[in-house]
Amino acid sequence: MRRLLLAAAVFAVLPASAHEEDPSVTLGGRPLAGPWPSRPAGMGAAELGPSDPFVDAYDSVIFQGELPDAHIGFEASREENGAWSPWVRATVKRSPDGRFWGKVVFPRPGTGRLRLRAVGPNGPVSPSVTLYGWQVFLSGRPVPTPPPSGTPGAAQADTLGVIERSAWGAKPPKQPYASQVADRFTQHHTAGRRPATLQESLNEVKFIQDFHQNGRGWNDVGYHFLVDPEGRIFRGRPVDVVGAHVLNDNAGNVGVSFMATHHPPHNHPVTAESLDASVRIGRWLEAAYGVKPDTYKGHRDRWQSDCPGDLLYAKLETVRAAWRGAPSL
Repeated sequence: MRRLLLAAAVFAVLPASAHEEDPSVTLGGRPLAGPWPSRPAGMGAAELGPSDPFVDAYDSVIFQGELPDAHIGFEASREENGAWSPWVRATVKRSPDGRFWGKVVFPRPGTGRLRLRAVGPNGPVSPSVTLYGWQVFLSGRPVPTPPPSGTPGAAQADTLGVIERSAWGAKPPKQPYASQVADRFTQHHTAGRRPATLQESLNEVKFIQDFHQNGRGWNDVGYHFLVDPEGRIFRGRPVDVVGAHVLNDNAGNVGVSFMATHHPPHNHPVTAESLDASVRIGRWLEAAYGVKPDTYKGHRDRWQSDCPGDLLYAKLETVRAAWRGAPSL
């Protein structure tokens, strides 16, 4: 079934579509992320960078984090032919709780280094900002678009106590989904905020959907399930439709993402409750679809990526063992 879906895929050009695997902005080979004051400064106190150069051409920059001050905006500049381009204003989408994403689109592709600065009403400022990460990508790239499907089937993980889309206020997909039969399981982290309460988790899932749909340009939230540190499971896409979480390897692939950043510089701890949620999802997938523990992999096992972060990746074998019947996590 999965091969048939892949064989039937057609290619279409979708504008400004970003992928999880797009290159991260780094400095000295390390992600340029974290609290604004702790990162190396560039030309001035309000700037980040210059970054490392990039191998492939890009024209778009996307970033996300936490922005306490709603009056702050962002601008980016790129090194071109030995000089810095004019500053380009970012489109910024900020939630009431401070979570935000921003996007800058340059007039033409290039590979030069980047600078990012924060701008207040009266000019550049040094704000209180936390960046979870930023990436570059080339808009208008050919991406595989599976054919539309009918209504998703009935196997929707009711026994897991999933918090449904209606409960967290999901927006509908932009286009019809493509159907799939689940045959493997991929673990992610969202590389974002670690929510501390149920309300923060509800807000974070809504933010992630908006970031995926309107920031990255995807049809819907990319994952099938999202899990918070208390082990609560939130429904992303239906399990029997194709997700958007591993580049060129989505059909049949169920994506589950922990809401946190389990990687430097943030290193949010991995909770036993969230790991237990992945075990329960895995056992449910095995009962419903025949998915086996050996198919449970980290994102980095399927594509070049830091995801699901070093701290969570170290726990994957623990999840497999518990799924197979080990007594405890």
